[in-house]
Amino acid sequence: MVGDTEKYAHKRDRGEEGHVDTVNRRGLLLAFIPVVLSALIAGGLLYYFYVLKAPPPVVRIAADRTGSDIRELLEAVAKLAEDRDGELRVELVSTDDPAMNIQLLEQGRVDFAAIPADAVTRPSFSLVANLFPDTYHVLVRSDSGIRSVHDLEGRRIAVPSYTTAAYRSFWFMIGQYGLNPERMRPFPLTQKQALRALRKGEVQGMFLMVPPGDRHVRWLAETTDIRLLPLEQAEAMSKRRSALRTIMLPKGLYAGSPPLPAEDTMSVAAARMLVTRNNVDPDIVRMFTSVLFENRRDLSIYSHLANLISKPDLEKGTILPVHEGAMAYYNRDQPSFLQENAEVIGVLFSIMAVLFSGIMWVRRRWLERQKGRVDVYNLDLVDIGRQAREAESVEELAGLRNRLYAMLEQVVHDLDEDRIDGEGFHYFAFTWEAALQAIRSAERRLGVEIPDDADEARRKLHEAMA
Repeated sequence: MVGDTEKYAHKRDRGEEGHVDTVNRRGLLLAFIPVVLSALIAGGLLYYFYVLKAPPPVVRIAADRTGSDIRELLEAVAKLAEDRDGELRVELVSTDDPAMNIQLLEQGRVDFAAIPADAVTRPSFSLVANLFPDTYHVLVRSDSGIRSVHDLEGRRIAVPSYTTAAYRSFWFMIGQYGLNPERMRPFPLTQKQALRALRKGEVQGMFLMVPPGDRHVRWLAETTDIRLLPLEQAEAMSKRRSALRTIMLPKGLYAGSPPLPAEDTMSVAAARMLVTRNNVDPDIVRMFTSVLFENRRDLSIYSHLANLISKPDLEKGTILPVHEGAMAYYNRDQPSFLQENAEVIGVLFSIMAVLFSGIMWVRRRWLERQKGRVDVYNLDLVDIGRQAREAESVEELAGLRNRLYAMLEQVVHDLDEDRIDGEGFHYFAFTWEAALQAIRSAERRLGVEIPDDADEARRKLHEAMA
């Protein structure tokens, strides 16, 4: 009896303990539900505000000073990047020189920057693309008596600011030519100040690094009689600095009459590179790389520098490692159309090469005929000018004037018939004006009242030029 009582008591105690455990588990479960709900609500709020309502990503580019050629190029790149990715926002940060670009990029205040290849870079930088050749220019006034780099000693020369890579490049050039640094008279100025000082004659020359065909140099050539000095030792300079390469500035690059430079001129250039930091999102870098190379025609509308953009020479090696995002674009996984159809394209290319050669031969012959026709006209104009200077009677001058007007009508007709091109017509127009002036001078010499029909002929000439 006692044993049964203990047995029942033991079962009762076990039941009470089981009931207590069940109650505790239910209590814990009920207490855990608010925690889970709170976590879900917090996660939803974070997703809403930081993902759905997050501000658009911002990419910042160190973009040189307002109005510069490189600024115009990067503005075009920024616009096309925003058009391609509607959620992306690109900001351009104005800077004074590449040294400031390097500093901003290193501090993480910008994501991309344009710097010269011979600048002191950082291990955290990666290369995206080569933008243009930053070319050495030594410009001097024609009345300065400076004929070569050796003549720079003792002359007032405007140079870039102390902190710029271009300033160091100037002294590198001086050292290459063995000039005495103590006899140099450099004046550190901004590019705008240097151009104004050279135009006003406050300095006799200036050194700057700009892309070929820079518009500021063209403007200076239009307003000032200047000369571009050749760097005959350009090849040696490129051997001493691996970042430099020789470059030929063609005759008439900055002005055509008189041409500036007067002949093909040797110089050196350091590639202006678009660089980024190693930790910038590869997708962003790849997108910007594709804009540079797939939108070249659109970029060229805004900047002539677009035609100078080139990808790094991956076979010969690069000064900086290429960013993985840019490399992903250069080494696209899928084969290109050319690779897939190499054999067919090869046959078509051979056929097109033959056709192209024939077309070029015909075109060359046509251009030669156009040039020959213009040369004949110009020789006749020179003869008219000579006869006008030697004329001794009014009748001779009247005949020369009629001959001049008849020639103008014939040339305008030839221009309409494409027998001469626009460039040839401009050369003719220049010589025609000179011949007209010779006749008018002769008429004044003989005391003849100058007829006013020249204005009508000149109007026809200008209309044809337009």
